[in-house]
Formats: sequence, structure tokens, C-alpha cells
Amino acid sequence: MIGTGKMGRCLATLLKGSAEVTLCSRDPKKARAVARRLGVSGAGILEIALSDVVVAAIPTETLVKFAEECSAIMRPAATFVDVSSVKIGIVEEVLKRLPKEAGYASIHPLFTSPLVKDKDVAFIAVRETKSAGEFREALAEGGARVFETTPEEHDRATAVTQVLHHFALLAMERVLRKHAREAEIFKTHSLRKTLAVIRMVERNRDTVMAIQKLNRFGSGLREEFIREVEAFSAELSA
Repeated sequence: MIGTGKMGRCLATLLKGSAEVTLCSRDPKKARAVARRLGVSGAGILEIALSDVVVAAIPTETLVKFAEECSAIMRPAATFVDVSSVKIGIVEEVLKRLPKEAGYASIHPLFTSPLVKDKDVAFIAVRETKSAGEFREALAEGGARVFETTPEEHDRATAVTQVLHHFALLAMERVLRKHAREAEIFKTHSLRKTLAVIRMVERNRDTVMAIQKLNRFGSGLREEFIREVEAFSAELSA
């Protein structure tokens, strides 16, 4: 498992009951410290040379370069797994950089905490191998509901569930921020819940903005949303 961030920790926790997990990082000291808290092994980045499956839980914008680095030290028949939130354009570039005999799966865990009850995982079997199949089984044994998809199907769906969703929230947040002081004592319970969701999105702002820019179906959804907002406003003003 490459990456000590939230998703790396979440997947390590999910998989540790059904597979031998080593949390790796370019900072071995940090990897071992985080790994101890999770109850798994920790090591430096070179440990991936001993792994059957390498899960790159890292930002999408660094993924292609890392895949190229990883290909030089991976086991010949090992499987590379990414957790990118955008697939089209990323999967193709990663695949070009992996050894021809290496397996490759691109997944998207639709949860960010091991405490979440419904652990759905979108799974794209880009290049199937024995270790890729075993990884899929380990996810299921760990409690995930794994479903097969394709890069296009994934990105079309997440343009709705992520691009549109986050865009609407962050646009609303910009307006709310301008009027926050005058409305502070009038906050309703439902608005407080909405603000809590906005804060959660803001904490992952780099990832959210990358998804907005990289998902090729996102622009069309944003434009459609803006047209609907304008049309709805016109109806109310008529």
C-alpha cells in the first residue's frame, strides 16, 4: 500500500483481515508510525519490490509518474492498483508505463472511512492476472461490495456524483460566505448539516479541484446545472 493519507489508511484497515498488508512511503519512519496505529507493517518505498500487489493511494496528478518509477522495481507478475477518482486519460497513461506482464486494476472506493457501513468499491480490471483476481477477492473478504465498471461508465457517473455535487456545494459556499455574518443567528439545523458537508469537501479541496478539471464529462454537467439554476430563478421571478 503506497500512501499514508486517508485513503491509504482506509484501504489498509479494510484489507488487513484478508491479506498481508505493508504500508509504504518515501518516508519510512512515517510509514511505520502510521502502520503501527493500524496494526499492519510499515516500510520504505522499495518494499514494493517484494509485493504481489502495489496499491497506489496517491493524488491523481502524481500517479502516472509514480507508475513509471514503480515499473522498474515491481515483481514481473505483480499487479498495480490505482485509486484515482478520474479514469479516462489516466488509466491509459498508467498502462503504457507498466511492464507488459504486470496486472493492472483501477479502483474507486466510494467511502473514506473504515467506519462506514456500506463499503462500495468500483473495480476496473484493466489487465487481469492471478494477483489482480486475488486482490479483488481480498476486497470482498474485507467487507467491500465490489462491482465491475469501465473507465467511461465510471467517469460519466462520477461527473454526477462528484463533479456536479461538489460544484453545487462550493458555489453555494461562496455566496454563503459573503452573507455569513448577517445570517449567523438564523442558521437552521438543515443549514448546519449542509455546512458540515461543505467543510468535509473543503478538507479535500486539492482532490476535489483535480476531479473538476480532469473529468471530461464535468464541464457539460456544470453548464447544464448553471442553465437550470438560471431557468429556475427566472421562473421564480416571473
